[in-house]
Amino acid sequence: MLHHTSFAALVKKNILTDLSNNTIDSLINKASQVDFAVFIFSPDDLILKRNKETKVVRDNVIFELGLFIGTIGKARCYIVKPRNVELHFPTDLLGLTTTDYESNRSDGDLSSALNLACSLIKKEISKLGLLDIKSLGAKETTVKESVMTFTDVDFRVLAKLLSTHTSFSGGFRLWDIKRELDIQESFVDLSSIKLESMGFVQKRNSSENDGYEYYSYTITQDGINYLLQNEEKLHSISRISKNKNGRLVDNGDDLPF
Repeated sequence: MLHHTSFAALVKKNILTDLSNNTIDSLINKASQVDFAVFIFSPDDLILKRNKETKVVRDNVIFELGLFIGTIGKARCYIVKPRNVELHFPTDLLGLTTTDYESNRSDGDLSSALNLACSLIKKEISKLGLLDIKSLGAKETTVKESVMTFTDVDFRVLAKLLSTHTSFSGGFRLWDIKRELDIQESFVDLSSIKLESMGFVQKRNSSENDGYEYYSYTITQDGINYLLQNEEKLHSISRISKNKNGRLVDNGDDLPF
């Protein structure tokens, strides 16, 4: 049903067309070429949440969705998920256009199962129309403004990097941040990209004595200024203490991951 509609969907196998690009570069390039994007959310992974196994979508799909939202906007990204399947959604994704399909049809006719989802998405596409390529400058401004709405994850990552201005001038590896904050990895990856694009953190190549190379992240003066301007918000989400093992524990509500 969407075959005759003027929009581009993300097809994973067609992303890596240039061997000189890595996956991230190819995704960024693809995101700048499409008008809409549809993401299939399926319960491919399990996480242990409050001592209960919960079905979740793969991290890389969440990451790709966030990247496309940052490029073409939330209204142009759609989620299709199987009906009557318990699937944990991060609260940051609430408000996105979501539709579903019957994945367990007795006749196995997937095309028919997707008819309703395609109709709803087609209606949204017709309403929004294609992006105006000539107004890319204005589009970039809109994206920049939307990114300015920080999530709790962004604040926690940026707050963690605050000590790179006072104590750890060499910066932190992203892995260290993920381990200490104990947040789903794809959200930290996405947050680091967002913070770097806004000029709030700086990424640089570093190496250890044995020659092992890695990226280190430090906070910039703009990042410090942003935290100072939003100190009240920072305090409200930073109910963090260390347990006896030295791990960080959130004493407030759990983050939705």
